[in-house]
Amino acid sequence: MRKIVLLTLFLAVAAPSAWGDPDEEQPPHPLLDSGEFSYGSDPNLFDLVPDADPETSFDIGHVIFAYPVPYRNAGDPPPVPLESVVPVAQVMKLVAPDKALKALVNQQLHYNHAFHLEQVELVSLKQIGYRWQVVWTLDLSPGGGSGVPFRYRALVSDRGKVIQPDLYIYDAYSLSDWRERLCSNLQLNVKPRPEQKKLTQQQIEKRGRKALEKFLRKVKVTPGKKPVRFEFLNCRSLALPMSVGADGEVKSLTVWGVNFKEVREADAEQTEELFTVWVSEYGAVSELKLFSREW
Repeated sequence: MRKIVLLTLFLAVAAPSAWGDPDEEQPPHPLLDSGEFSYGSDPNLFDLVPDADPETSFDIGHVIFAYPVPYRNAGDPPPVPLESVVPVAQVMKLVAPDKALKALVNQQLHYNHAFHLEQVELVSLKQIGYRWQVVWTLDLSPGGGSGVPFRYRALVSDRGKVIQPDLYIYDAYSLSDWRERLCSNLQLNVKPRPEQKKLTQQQIEKRGRKALEKFLRKVKVTPGKKPVRFEFLNCRSLALPMSVGADGEVKSLTVWGVNFKEVREADAEQTEELFTVWVSEYGAVSELKLFSREW
C-alpha cells in the first residue's frame, strides 16, 4: 500500500501534563513479567496477526493493537474530497488519550508513562481516500526516556470516525532449544454470543490445560530429542483497563492466564519464566504457535 504524506506537524516541546497526570502506580502484575517482544523480533506481532497493517499496528507490553488493511468495510460512505476532510483540531479531541488508555499502558509497561504528541499527518491511501494518523511517544513520567521507543498510534477517517484496532493479548516463551519460540495469542475485543456464560476458574483452567496438551501432541519432535513437556502451575485473572464509563470510572475486561512451567532435564539450563495460555471469561482460548529460527 502506497502512502503519500500531505501534512505533518511536529511539536518541538510537548507539555508533560497535556493529557493530565497518570493514574497512581500499581505493582507489576505477575502475569505481565515476561514474554514481551518488539518490532523486528522473531517472531513479531505480524507472525501472530498476519492481517495487521504493518505501517500502523504495534504492540505495548503484552497487548497488540492491530489495525486492519483496508479499514473501510463494504457499505461504508465513499471517501470525501480533500477540502471536506475533518479538521485536525476535531481529530485531536477524538483521540485524546483517556485515563483507561493511560492505565492500560502503565499496566503493560509496569511504570507510569506520559503521552507526548510526536506527529500528526494526513495521508492519502490509494482507492481508500484520506486518513489522519496521530502518533505519541511514551516516556516515563514525570520525565526521561523509557529505554524502549514505545509509540501509540491512533487513526481517524476522513469523515471523523475513529478507526478501532483489533486488540490481542499474547505471551512469547523461549524453549530450552533457544531456536524455538512458543507463543499464545488471544483476541480481546470479540463480543460473546448471547447464549455464552462466564466460566468458573476451574472450567477455565481445564480449557487452558487441554489446549496446551493438545497442541504439544501435534508438535513434531526432532529425532534424538525429547518432546517438550510442561507442568501446570496456576490460573490467575487479569483486569485490562478498556474504557471510561459515563460515570467517569474505568471499565475493565477480565482475562485469565493459565500458567505452565517447562520441565527441563536436570543438566539443561533452568528458567523461572512461565508460559501463559490466555483464556477469556467465556472460554475462548488463545491460538498457540511454535516458531523456529533457522540460521
